[in-house]
Amino acid sequence: MSTKGKERAENFDTLDQLVVILDFLRVIPRMFVWILILVIGFGSFFAVRAYTNYTPVYTAEATFTINITREQSIAGSNAYYDNAAAHHLAMIFPRILTGDLLLVLVQEDLGEPVTGNIRAIGTENTNLLTLSVTDKDPQKAYDTLNSVIKNYPVVSERIVGKVHMNILDESGVPTKPDNKKAFTKDFMKGAGIGLGIGLVWTLLVFLINRTIQCEADIKKKLGINCLGIVPRINQKKRTQEYVQYMLLTDERAKELLQEPFRLLKNKVEYFAQKQGIKTILITSATAGEGKSLFAANLCLSLVSSGKKVVFIDCDLRHPTGRVVFGMNENVGLGEYLKEEISLVDYLAIAKEDNNHGFPNFLFLPGGKAVSDGSGLLASERMKELIMCMESKADYIILDSAPTGLLTDSAVLAKYADGAVVVIRKEVARVDFIMDALGHLSESDIQIIGGVLNDV
Repeated sequence: MSTKGKERAENFDTLDQLVVILDFLRVIPRMFVWILILVIGFGSFFAVRAYTNYTPVYTAEATFTINITREQSIAGSNAYYDNAAAHHLAMIFPRILTGDLLLVLVQEDLGEPVTGNIRAIGTENTNLLTLSVTDKDPQKAYDTLNSVIKNYPVVSERIVGKVHMNILDESGVPTKPDNKKAFTKDFMKGAGIGLGIGLVWTLLVFLINRTIQCEADIKKKLGINCLGIVPRINQKKRTQEYVQYMLLTDERAKELLQEPFRLLKNKVEYFAQKQGIKTILITSATAGEGKSLFAANLCLSLVSSGKKVVFIDCDLRHPTGRVVFGMNENVGLGEYLKEEISLVDYLAIAKEDNNHGFPNFLFLPGGKAVSDGSGLLASERMKELIMCMESKADYIILDSAPTGLLTDSAVLAKYADGAVVVIRKEVARVDFIMDALGHLSESDIQIIGGVLNDV
């Protein structure tokens, strides 16, 4: 491989790694609530556990110097060891505490078992020794300390000789516990564990998340062109319908949606003119991905540029076109296909109900919901309707049922020239979308591309 080729490959690897990192960071906001729950939950658990198990302990201590004398000196008088010798002995003294003899003497002196923890620490290069007793009862800690100071020389005399202990400082009865009621550390410890679990959980969600998360995923994972994105509208809403059905004609959404749909419309038109496409099928892999709203807004964008457009709501099982446009319930495509009304009556009813202010736009509603949509769509009457509309409009937009769930789209694909797949961000799995694309490809329909919705 040439040097430039290696550099290019390294750049792609770096870019892929950056994309993976950015994708992972996008998952964190979705998991933020769960991570917060884990952090607070584990932090609170550790804090409550520490509070429940809290037992105050008190330490009484005394610091003194050690001098050792021998009575059998040559001069017959007491001979004092220097500080170095005394320090050496001070280092040995703590071992006396581990013996049973001192504990027996202390217990006899106190008249009860020794429950505290006794320690002796010698200061380096000095003859200083610090004795401390830690116990749950402050008075008992102090009494035990005094008993140790009293009996310590008796035990040590048998081992190293007579001991002189000169007390320099002693604490008295302790008034404050060593371990204060401060559970911040316990909470932080638990919170850290909760955060770690939350991040690991987020990583697992990211690794098993096989949905479309960005525009690049459409080309990379699905192998089709990305026509563009439809942004999420974050405004104060009173009802769910207001959120779900925001049209280009709504002044509140025009500023946000107009430019994205202009770009989408241009790409769709370019592909349609290049491939000779007139009838366009709008579908999705699963329900709830926003295909009906997208189809309606695509129609309005085409109409605003002067095109004659017919929009047919072909989702007979769940017709939502009337709700999107805010129209009253009436007969529609289902009744026409069941031969309850004629084509002339169907078109007349549709024209009468249309009040969108565009003379070059005709919306043909779906009517009342039916259970067997694919059977009706496969009829000659549907083919007749499509042929009639193709002779009167520049574009026919067919809003179908989800391809991954029903066969309706596969039936409609026989009448359409091209298909646009609406993909809501982080909803449908890649394998499910691929299956839906496979169903469409069996009808030899051209896939114009995918649209990433709710970005």
